[in-house]
Amino acid sequence: MNKVIRCLVILTSLLISQSLLAASAVYEISKGKNKIYLAGTIHLLRPQDFPPPAEFDEAYKRSQKIYFETNIEKAKTPAFGQRFAQAMILPENKTLKDVLSLESWSALQAYATKTQYPLSQTMMFNPAMVSTLITLTESKKLGVGDGVDAYYDKLARTDNKAVGELESSDDVLSYMQKFAQEDPNKIIESTLSDVETMPADLQQMIESWRSGDLDSLDKNFSERMRKETPLVYQSLMVERNQKWLPLIKEMLKSPEIEMVLVGSLHLSGEDGLLAQLKKSGYTVKSFQTKE
Repeated sequence: MNKVIRCLVILTSLLISQSLLAASAVYEISKGKNKIYLAGTIHLLRPQDFPPPAEFDEAYKRSQKIYFETNIEKAKTPAFGQRFAQAMILPENKTLKDVLSLESWSALQAYATKTQYPLSQTMMFNPAMVSTLITLTESKKLGVGDGVDAYYDKLARTDNKAVGELESSDDVLSYMQKFAQEDPNKIIESTLSDVETMPADLQQMIESWRSGDLDSLDKNFSERMRKETPLVYQSLMVERNQKWLPLIKEMLKSPEIEMVLVGSLHLSGEDGLLAQLKKSGYTVKSFQTKE
């Protein structure tokens, strides 16, 4: 929430005594009497970012089944980790140095030297995998751990609520392999650029998420992806949204209420799930709780 909005909220709360409706990253999608809750999440959060906003808990309580992007328990197993790593190894015994330009390779070496990143241990992986590893490494330095999805996955299993997923582990591997088809230099250059601004970007992303500001998320994060790495945007955002849409529409054919948790960037923008559902004739409204 930016400073202008924050000031307006404070002033308004002083002027009126009734409860205010909080902004929300959770949406109620309906057709006739049937509905689901579609919630935008952040996959990695800091301890101080919990608990999630109240509307997440309320939507969770009202839902009979909780859906995630993929099976979170399975994704954390050593077996899947080995499959993932194997799929991201460069072909023909090539190394990172072989597929990067001299400029990109030098920049990566400089980063590794500066941060003590174990570059020699990841030379066999493609730039997409190295980008992921660098992002996770830098995130840990900021105290980031499991996010909203893992939080509700654990809660649902504790409460014995039914859980489901929108894509299989094979789908995840397929999308990452498509990610790897992007220009390797673009991937590394974009990643190293993101590292420089990661603390500020993380704070901005979390504030936008908590305030339900999807326009800000699209402008500051999806737009950058569209410009810098268009193939990544196409494979990780657009194609997945298109695959998930029929599954979400199928849920709306039954009276059972589902809560579907996906990364917030999947909701925002013209390619986002909310816009696509509106085009398909579904009623889309922000789900809010009184504070």
